[in-house]
Order: sequence, then structure tokens, then C-alpha cells
Amino acid sequence: MKDLYTAARHLYNEAFPGEDAAFTDALFALAFPKHLEGLSDKGALCSMLFALPYALVESEGVRDARYLYAVATDKAQRGKGYAKELLREVAAEGLPVFLRPMSASLFDFYISAGFTPFSPYREQTGEAGGDPTGIPPLSPTAYLEARDGFLQPPYCRMSEEFLSLYQNGGGMLGEPARFAALYELEGEEVRFKEWFGDTAEAPRAAAMLGAKRYTLRTPDPAGKPFGVGINVPAGTVFLAALD
Repeated sequence: MKDLYTAARHLYNEAFPGEDAAFTDALFALAFPKHLEGLSDKGALCSMLFALPYALVESEGVRDARYLYAVATDKAQRGKGYAKELLREVAAEGLPVFLRPMSASLFDFYISAGFTPFSPYREQTGEAGGDPTGIPPLSPTAYLEARDGFLQPPYCRMSEEFLSLYQNGGGMLGEPARFAALYELEGEEVRFKEWFGDTAEAPRAAAMLGAKRYTLRTPDPAGKPFGVGINVPAGTVFLAALD
């Protein structure tokens, strides 16, 4: 198991250079080895991903789903189809699976592996301002409850364990029935990775967090696709991602 851990950390660090070490430690503490999927070549791990537990909320009920993260292949083994084979194996289990491509150029790669773009969104930017008081932080439980109140099925719902990964430089905040947001703070800018409710509150929320600028994501049928998925119903909303 130690050798597998070392190999997985090597592939991860090779694919995502410059990643914050504290975040990587937290991710592996949460997901390794329980949620690791991999392929080996001659006994060596050559391609991997984490299949993180999510839920797909539909009008008929809730289904288990997986958010695929950290798709990585050893540099010496790239171009041989290992990543596509691994993705197809995970999708063949029959659960809804989805991910956020690291860049727009990778959408074609995932489409060629059988995925379909979904969850259109709009991104807004602005300057912080207004009264920075009175906006409470939300616990993971409170955030998920608030989020559920703004969304209509079908939509992707993460776990509280997943939300724990945002505690290093990020968190959740909102006001009942007005808005709920998941954020990451990066210097003088705050990224609201998902925002539900009244976007007019964004400048004030950014000011409360000590930022000067903000970006925010909201679902928008006229927008560009946020992610790709398999076994995911049309119209599903998926915004939060570890990008």
C-alpha cells in the first residue's frame, strides 16, 4: 500500500505541478485508497483518478454518483489510451459520473472518451463594495441545505466530506432565502465557485472577505458547458469543482 501511495502521489504531482501541498495532503487523506481508481502496466501504476462520492438529485429521488478528479497518466505512458480506458471502466459501473476539464481544449478529449458536455453556466466579475457586515459563514450542513433550496432537480450534490477540502483558503457563506455561495480566496480576489440567489449581494460578500475583486459562477441555460458527464440527465446542474 505504501508503494501505491507513493506512485499515486508521483502521478498527481507530475500532472498538477505547483499544487498546494496542504490541499494535496487533505485530498489524499480523504480519498486514498478508498476512492482511487487506477490502471497498471507491468506492475506499475500508469494512470489514475479519484472517483469522489457525490449524489445526483432527481425528482424521483437521490442516486449515488461520482465526481472524477485528478485524471493523471505517467508522462512516459501518455498517448497509449490508458486514461480513456480507465474512464470507460469507471463509467461502465453504471453510476452517473462527471468531471470538470482542466481547460477548454480538453473537452474534445473527454467527448472522444464518451462523455457529453453539460451544465451550462455564466461567469461574472466585479469590484467589492458596500457594507461588509452581517453575512454569516455557513457550516457544510447549512450550506448544503441552503443550496438545495435554490436548485431544482436534477442537480449534483456533493458531500460534507468534499466540502471540507475548501476550508484551506475557502469556505461557505450566505443569508437565508437571499443567497448561498461557495468561495476560494486568492489574495485580493475571491472566486465564488458557485453562487445561488441574489448576485447583487456579491460585492458586499467580497468586501466582507477582505477581497477587492470577485468572480462568480451561476447556472445559465445560455452559457457554456461547465463539465462533461456520462449517465447524467439533460438539464443537470454541476458547478462546484476542485479546479
